Amino acid sequence: MKCVIELKGLSKRFGDVVALDRVSLEVPPGAVFALLGENGAGKTTAIRIMLGLADADAGRASVLGLDSDEHGLAIRRRVGYVPERPVLYDWMTVDEIGWFVAGFHGDGFFDEYRRATLGFHLVGGAKIKTLSKGARAKVALSLALAGDPDLLILDEPTSGLDAMVRREFLESMVDRAATGKTVFLSSHQINEVERVADVVA
Repeated sequence: MKCVIELKGLSKRFGDVVALDRVSLEVPPGAVFALLGENGAGKTTAIRIMLGLADADAGRASVLGLDSDEHGLAIRRRVGYVPERPVLYDWMTVDEIGWFVAGFHGDGFFDEYRRATLGFHLVGGAKIKTLSKGARAKVALSLALAGDPDLLILDEPTSGLDAMVRREFLESMVDRAATGKTVFLSSHQINEVERVADVVA
């Protein structure tokens, strides 16, 4: 596979608003790729099209060699994705949501999830509704990492994280890429991601 993600001439409008205008990019394997842009620039729209969660008006997207229009479900099964505002079941505990999601994955998912949450110093018995924004982001990141996906897509991943955790998290993405995994992150924080990204768009 030459590119993990490939966008060719991707365009999308919402009424009179142009979200994407003939966007083309290629994401090589084993890299930390940063898509930079101010809020409202169309980064989330591009990610949703890549994952088959939205349709483009023109152009095409492929992820892991699969066409996003035709194989969205297959792509989402192979990708770890953390949206900017993760939706979590508030009535569950940190451990319970990991156990629940593990039912959709193979053996070892819950153990990896617990390892990630412990690394983030999350309490397994804490109700998600009681967690801060930053702690909820850590739960979402733990869920995305637990399946050890070849591609991790993170939309504004450090939003709500304190400075120390943010730095540790971004450095861990560099370590992840060093193992041959690919990390795609979108952000409006240029200084933050330029330090860790191999490729910036």
